[in-house]
Amino acid sequence: MTVAGKAPAEPDELDRAVARGCDAIELYLERSHLEDVEATIELLEAVDIEVASVHTLHVPIDEPEWLHRSDRLADALGAYLVVHSNRIVHTFTPDLEALDFRSAYGYEHNPGISERHIRGTILDPGHELVLDTAHLYMAERDYLSVTEQLLREFGDQVRVVHLCDSSLQEDGLGFGDGSIDMRTLSELIGQYFEGILVLEVMPDRQREARERLRSYWSDPK
Repeated sequence: MTVAGKAPAEPDELDRAVARGCDAIELYLERSHLEDVEATIELLEAVDIEVASVHTLHVPIDEPEWLHRSDRLADALGAYLVVHSNRIVHTFTPDLEALDFRSAYGYEHNPGISERHIRGTILDPGHELVLDTAHLYMAERDYLSVTEQLLREFGDQVRVVHLCDSSLQEDGLGFGDGSIDMRTLSELIGQYFEGILVLEVMPDRQREARERLRSYWSDPK
């Protein structure tokens, strides 16, 4: 399993990610990072850190050029493309498929979207899923069982998992700052998942999240 942090395509932030001990990151993009894709590729190739995945811009379906640029960047870096842009994943999936991404890619579900909806719009049609555990927590009371079921049943369609703590209103929280059972959830992921695990917490909490994750895995309860 690859455990990754998250960082934007900016020199100082990338250097900080390296200093925090990140071996890999998921890249967070703004429009400015994609104005000159080749320059961003050169920047990332010069940094001593693996770009495991690239998160698309949050743009509407009628701005496909930004999605194509995100894909071009991911393809050049050999990274997985996380397709997540507001509601278009669940509403315009056929339009997204028509963009013919070159990278390996999967669709991230939105906060509050149920397991039934995830199956119906992403998994059952054969698409890959980027499983966001906080988004699933907001939708499912029995989120632990649902997480386990999805990983066991659709393991070959889930190559990236996002992990953080969350309340019902706010995700992206540090481990222990929300209401998710982070130990049990982390142990489930360690048991049933072998892909890219992205710690989606704020930069100043990423080192702590990695340490807690290691402690959960080394001393399961």
